[in-house]
Amino acid sequence: MEKILVIRYGTIGDTIFASAFYRELRKALPEAQIDVLVDDIAFEVMQKCPYINKIFHINGKYKNYFAYIALFKKYDTVYFLKNDRFFTMIAFWAGVKNRIGFNIRRNKFLTKTAPYNCDRHEIDCYLDLLRISGFSVENDKTELWLDKINDSKVREITEIIPDKKVLIQAYSRFQQKNWLDEYWAEVISYLSNNIKSQVFLVGGDKDIQNYQNLIKKVKSELELPPIDMCGKLSIKETMSLVKKMDLVIGIDSGVIHMAAALDIPSIMLHGPTSLVRWKPRSEKCIVLSRHFSCSPCCLQPGSKKYCKNRVSDCMEFLTPDIVIETFKDKFTLAANKVV
Repeated sequence: MEKILVIRYGTIGDTIFASAFYRELRKALPEAQIDVLVDDIAFEVMQKCPYINKIFHINGKYKNYFAYIALFKKYDTVYFLKNDRFFTMIAFWAGVKNRIGFNIRRNKFLTKTAPYNCDRHEIDCYLDLLRISGFSVENDKTELWLDKINDSKVREITEIIPDKKVLIQAYSRFQQKNWLDEYWAEVISYLSNNIKSQVFLVGGDKDIQNYQNLIKKVKSELELPPIDMCGKLSIKETMSLVKKMDLVIGIDSGVIHMAAALDIPSIMLHGPTSLVRWKPRSEKCIVLSRHFSCSPCCLQPGSKKYCKNRVSDCMEFLTPDIVIETFKDKFTLAANKVV
């Protein structure tokens, strides 16, 4: 039996993008042992993945050098979906026969490589690693796998709410992805007062104060105050909450990619990142974007990581009326369902 290890750690979005890789790899090798090496974020997303046999945690690097050597020795093939010089060296020293990753400078010691550049979607880059391995790719759709226990917990929160449910993710760890609070306040007021929708707010612990400030801006004028779930849900619980929504609205971050993978209608407010590389792969996701000559500027090789402005021009010029008109034009919330 062939034994394969896949390494992919990092953001929620990147982990969701990799779901297509795991599915297509399992289709190609239904009898193989396919294990993954991931961090805590990816572990939560992937716990119920049906295409994986075993999940290993990344626990530091150099201090656990010999443990990684022992682990890698068990495998015939290692796929590097994450560019990581340390682990490519480990695979080389462990004598792994097939070491497959991307053709970039820091990825030394690989036996087979595929191109990796800004002109190709991240999902397609991952799937290229299968193509150069001689496997066919039939489907590039992303997936998420829900946990029944967490799904039941979230159901207790949502099933007692008769109103239409809209989830909002307003903040990212990258400041330049964020929209203005006063813009969010206008959209939340419209959803609550005009559409009679129950708004849910989600985010991590670091976003708690931001959401508290946002709620203060709108609370007094809302018929239906938002339900603030920021910092109260695990990643798995957030996935289950997204599944219960009629609509998701958010910036370019993990929750929007959850909605795409779960086939939930969504509106993404896009600014400085590359749509070529990171656009959600879903026909139900509408992307609103205002292109500038400097776009995209965020996280692109050879360019500055941050916009010179604290609030990116491309986000500031994406005004609330654009979002509301898109909502009116594209979505009808009726009978607790987006149609």
